[in-house]
Amino acid sequence: MVPEELSTSLFETRAEHLSRSQLESWTALSPREERVVAKLKSTGAKLISGPRGCGKSTMIRLAYYQALDSSDVLPVYVNYAKHLAIEPIFKSRPDAVDLFRQWVIAKVVIGLEQTQIEADIPSPIYLRSMISSSHRLVDDLEVGYIPTEIPRISPTQLIAFINEQVEFVRRKRAVLLFDDAAHTFSAQQQREFFEIFRQLKTRSVAPKAAVYPGVTNYSSNMHIGHDAEILEAWYRVDDPAYLETMREIVSRRLPAEIVAEFEKDRLGLLNYLALASFGMPRSFLTMLQEVLELDEDAGKHIAPQRRRTDSSIERNVAIVRGVFESTGEKIPRYSNLIVEGRRLEGAFIERLAQINTNKTIHQKTTTVGVRRPLTKEFQQVTDLMAYAGIIRQLDSQSRGSDVYERYEVHSGFVIASNALSLGRSPSTREITISLTKRPSSLLVRGKPETYLGNDYRSRCTLNLTPCSNCDTPRVSEDAQFCMRCGKPLIDKSLYKEMLQRPVSDLPIPEAKKKALAKTNLATIQDILLDVDFKQLLRGHYVGSIWAKRIFSAAEEYVSV
Repeated sequence: MVPEELSTSLFETRAEHLSRSQLESWTALSPREERVVAKLKSTGAKLISGPRGCGKSTMIRLAYYQALDSSDVLPVYVNYAKHLAIEPIFKSRPDAVDLFRQWVIAKVVIGLEQTQIEADIPSPIYLRSMISSSHRLVDDLEVGYIPTEIPRISPTQLIAFINEQVEFVRRKRAVLLFDDAAHTFSAQQQREFFEIFRQLKTRSVAPKAAVYPGVTNYSSNMHIGHDAEILEAWYRVDDPAYLETMREIVSRRLPAEIVAEFEKDRLGLLNYLALASFGMPRSFLTMLQEVLELDEDAGKHIAPQRRRTDSSIERNVAIVRGVFESTGEKIPRYSNLIVEGRRLEGAFIERLAQINTNKTIHQKTTTVGVRRPLTKEFQQVTDLMAYAGIIRQLDSQSRGSDVYERYEVHSGFVIASNALSLGRSPSTREITISLTKRPSSLLVRGKPETYLGNDYRSRCTLNLTPCSNCDTPRVSEDAQFCMRCGKPLIDKSLYKEMLQRPVSDLPIPEAKKKALAKTNLATIQDILLDVDFKQLLRGHYVGSIWAKRIFSAAEEYVSV
């Protein structure tokens, strides 16, 4: 729990850490994002998709607060960020699936209680015991304790309870807003969650969930498009309102004297940062703080300069790439795919630089086309790259008899590698024009083999843990018994391993890592146990705001 006396950073990007007034006053949405928020309050099941830091939680929280004030919608907000704490039971309990399902449902009951509190709705007596038992179950499971008595609530019973509450407050329907619903890479947990999600969809109950592009696993009974509509949360860099929206974020967040630093001739630097963020507000705000060298604990900042702007873009590229590479470290079975993803990133950048070499400033491109059919192995690599935000999949495009899947490469990667081919020292104006005036139809074209080589499929394999008894390789990711000796196949707990990772793994500035190295905080678990920030605040130049940000980074690290 974060101490209440600590102030909130102007650059805090996790919506769940902002108060309602901060979220509403600091958030700027283009007309496109406003339509997404409206759909989150509407009827029917919806899945809001995008990589880390693109604004999914912000839009979900905005929809929640707006629905609270409405006369026809009863919203319930549920955050499943601590899902990974439940993961160890899947390694040790035969009833793990049932426990997980009850945890998912109990979280909804607790969310309903929070709605009652925030909307000042009296809680019916029959619901109070259910809320109390749900709190106990969630608290116990999230610290690894299995209670002897487990409340049993089916999706049908949950719907009945929700409908009674909707009728009690005289509203038309309930909207269930599930944040961080698909953080985990545990396919089994994801499938169980989305089977419950599908069962909760009724005429009077509309479930919504935040998911990642490409890597989310759905239950066999759930069909995307039919059972749920996909909404894209990711800000579009090619949206005519994009730069205006990002500038409005700055004007809403920062004091007037700092906003004034970007007026007139320095406005180009702000546009440059916005484009380099690739539509992700979290990256934009992080780079902005670095450019200003703003120390909120000390209350100091300096004027923005091009040199620091370029450095902040390069650091952000390193962070995004680090998120991608750490996926292979956290989840070893993906390590081979991560290696191929780095190879594909380099091939995309190289081909973009080649095609842009002889193009005018208005004819550059950041889009790569890959001719169909795509193999499962190639799609696994691009899905992981999309999860990290390195590429963004666009609509397919036909060229004669050929159909190409289109991928837009992260603008920051394109800038940092000079893949726009603008010369040795292009101006921010040249880069901005190249990224905003590029023709939508132009793209690099090739086959999977063009980018990864003819033998790529043999390299795109899952690095599955062998049998601990006879060391025989697994035949598939879902195999439960060894095909040779017949012994059960047991995986180590991902959650427990992540807790023991060093503090240096966190995506925080090197200066802060060095400061923490002089404290007693050695692992991610050490930080998460330091709930009062006593150890964090002992770090040199770690004040209250940075202590909160470091703790938040550790929380997000174990949410995968």
